Amino acid sequence: MNTAEFTSKYYIDRRGSHSRKWDGQHLKFSRTDLLPLWVADMDFMPPQCIQEAICNYVKANPLGYTMINPNYIDAVISWYKRRHHCNLQEDWLTSAPNVITGIMWCIGAFTKPNDSIAVLSPVYGAFDTSASDAQRHIIAVPMKRNEDNRYTVDYETFEIAIIEHDVKLFIHCNPHNPIGQCVGLKRKMGRLFSICRQHNVFIISDEIHQDLITGPTAFTSALTVKNGAYADNMIAMSSLSKSFNMASLHHAEVIIPNEKLRSQFNAYKAHVYHTDSDVIAETAITAAYTHPEAEAWLTDILAVVRENYEYLCRELCTALPKIRISPMDGTYLAWIDFGAYVKPEDMHDLFENKCRLASSFGEWFGGESYATFVRLNLATSLENIKAATHSIIRNI
Repeated sequence: MNTAEFTSKYYIDRRGSHSRKWDGQHLKFSRTDLLPLWVADMDFMPPQCIQEAICNYVKANPLGYTMINPNYIDAVISWYKRRHHCNLQEDWLTSAPNVITGIMWCIGAFTKPNDSIAVLSPVYGAFDTSASDAQRHIIAVPMKRNEDNRYTVDYETFEIAIIEHDVKLFIHCNPHNPIGQCVGLKRKMGRLFSICRQHNVFIISDEIHQDLITGPTAFTSALTVKNGAYADNMIAMSSLSKSFNMASLHHAEVIIPNEKLRSQFNAYKAHVYHTDSDVIAETAITAAYTHPEAEAWLTDILAVVRENYEYLCRELCTALPKIRISPMDGTYLAWIDFGAYVKPEDMHDLFENKCRLASSFGEWFGGESYATFVRLNLATSLENIKAATHSIIRNI
């Protein structure tokens, strides 16, 4: 179906539903009457086949203690092979309630207090929070922004930071939040991972946006780099929560090829988390990864996001020619620098009080160096993106 038909069928007004994005603006902003483009979830219902699978399970089964359903395992393995050319083995799979919890468990399992953890900035702020909450130090290695607004890794700076701070863990974000790039092309990831191996740095690859590829650059899982040469030193994580808009179903795949690391992770997990399988999440995942309707839904939502991105870029770049917008290979997040028009100290007042937008502010992704940036969530209706775009242009 076309984007207008998809929006008409699946878009939903989430006000009053206890949505964090729509009803939780008081948590981050000075007012609550804003058009929300901050929290990274979608304003669309999930595919009908997933809704039906959940309802059918609940009608047919008690919600008692359960074991892992092998159909769920088969669905995950098949999806990775078909969509991402990544061959998983069943025993590699374990789980966490979500990717950030999985990262926190890795920090607890594989590092010690006061150890250093490296990230490439700007980057999702929860990485920093996860490390600091665990009394670890985040070492943010800034990426370089080129004239075409793409970011590249400064490998020499990355290696120097690892050596100087005795880094133990590198959290890789692929596709990268907030810049929307597939930073991890095979050659580039290989160079990063080679540096990590040389200095005994363990790797986590957060691949939660892996299905949300909207540009010409394909997604490559870190597990497949150099035919899996680095997989023995890493843990990859993902979740259908982003792909199919089900973040409230608390489940993420944690993929650990190395048996020793897997045992270490699961041992730590057993100390902090005691539960059986989440049957609702497994049911939803199985439907999402096996039903043709779900795959068609994913194709359609990516077309909506791409249309929104192209509209936003076209209008902003015409009205504000000095604006800098990162090319979006993946995610549904636009990373925009307003520094040519707005002073850092004026950004919050402009967006909250004048534009009336709840955006994710740049400093949330790496400090004051990004204070003239915002990240805008494009997984909403074109009508909302038009309203946001026109408000920005009008007030700048």
